[in-house]
Parts: sequence; structure tokens; C-alpha cells
Amino acid sequence: MSQLTSPPSYAPTATTSFTPSNQTSYHTEVTRSSIIKSPLHKNVYESLAEIFSILPTLEMLENSFLKDYVTDKDRFTATSYRLINQYQLIVKGFQGDDVVRVLSEVVAPLTPDLLNFLAVFTQKFHLHCPLAVKRLQVGIPATIEHLNVHVDSSSHPGAANLAAPSAAVPATSTSARLVAEITGNFITCMDALKLNYKTKDQLHPLLSDLVVNLNDLIDGNHKMIDFQGKSKLVNWLIRLNNLGDDKLDEGESEQFLEDLDVAYKGFYSELE
Repeated sequence: MSQLTSPPSYAPTATTSFTPSNQTSYHTEVTRSSIIKSPLHKNVYESLAEIFSILPTLEMLENSFLKDYVTDKDRFTATSYRLINQYQLIVKGFQGDDVVRVLSEVVAPLTPDLLNFLAVFTQKFHLHCPLAVKRLQVGIPATIEHLNVHVDSSSHPGAANLAAPSAAVPATSTSARLVAEITGNFITCMDALKLNYKTKDQLHPLLSDLVVNLNDLIDGNHKMIDFQGKSKLVNWLIRLNNLGDDKLDEGESEQFLEDLDVAYKGFYSELE
């Protein structure tokens, strides 16, 4: 198999051909008795059905990446992001005591912050999707998370001197546009922190745009550029994804801003 076999570009919805099999434990649970007691129950079950379709779809994508079947990394990244974002939007809608009560009736007792939701959901409906669960918990595609495996010269000071110099980024219109966008992404993220933005909803989309653009920028040898502080951006993206409804404290905000500044300077040093 030389190429990823056309996965759905988004999680199946009510307008697609996806229908839970009569043999699935989810379908059995839903149809066992008259449990659609109110519009709220209906909305919760529809949301759970979406999650039930997202998990195996994302598991297939992760397996394809793991087995090196993926040749179109851009398409893989976009599809993974779409599924992750759909899941996050659905879970974000699980707000309020009434919704949590219905979820607990359907799935199992859940903590109000839903930290144990995926583990309980997969166990309840006998879904074995460990790779998908990990990806949803991390909150970024595998192609971007693996930027973090590169040597970070900020934590290994001698690495910068030992590494072979990378080829300069080619002066094409595409790379010039990306450099301009990345510069804007850096400035926007730093300005947001200076304006006291501290929540996941405020910061995660801004940092995500920055990391995605950095992932797209390649050097003259068609390799992603690496620079001091780059891997810390991925760490912060994962950290923000797991922030939930909490906020960064003052110390975390200052450290985040400092790491952004180091990465910004490292980025421009690499372009010289």
C-alpha cells in the first residue's frame, strides 16, 4: 500500500452515509429502551454518536501514519486537525450540570471537568482506539507533535555547534509568504500574552497557527527547519490543549512569553 486510502476528510455526520451497525454496543445501548426523554437527551446522544465515529476514523489515520503508509503529509495533517477540532467542539458543548447528569446516565459517572471522559466512553462501548485516544488528549496531529523529537539547542547548548548548518530557506514567493505569516504569528502570540490572554480558547488557536506554518516551512534541501526553542512551542501547544477551563498563572504566562521570544530570535537566526 503506497498511499493512504482516501479517508473521510471529516468525521461522519448526520448528512453522511455513516450509520452505526446494529451489532455495535453503542447502537444497542441507545435502542435498548425508550431513553430519548427530552431534546437534551437527543442532543447528547447525537454528540456521542459523532464521537463514536471520530474515534475509529482517527485510529485508522494514526495506524496509517505509524506504518508509513502516509505520503501526503499535508492532507494527513489537515484531516487529523479536522477530527481533533470536531471532538474538541463537541466536548466543549458538554457544559452545565444538566448535560453532565445526562452524560453520566448514558455513559457512566463522570467528573464535572470530563477529564476521564474518553477512558470511560471507550470502555463503556467497547472501543479499542488507543492511538486515537492519545491523539485527542494531545490535541495536535502526529506530524506536528513529532517536531518535538528534534534536538532543541536550548536544552542542549552544544548541539548548535555540532549540528551541520542547514541550507537557507529558498527565496521563493511561497517561502517569503510563509516567513511573513510566521512573523505575524509570533507577534500575535506575544501580544496576546502581553494583553493578559490566559485561557485555552484565547491562546491555543494562535499558537496552533504558528506551529502549523513552521511545519510547512522547509529549507533548500526540502527539510523542515529547526532552531533554538522550536520544540518548546509544541510543548506549549500540548500544554494549552490540556488546560481545560483553567488559566495560565502569572509565572506560566511569563515563561510562555520568554519561550516565544527565544523561539522568535532562533527562527530569524536560522534564516540568516
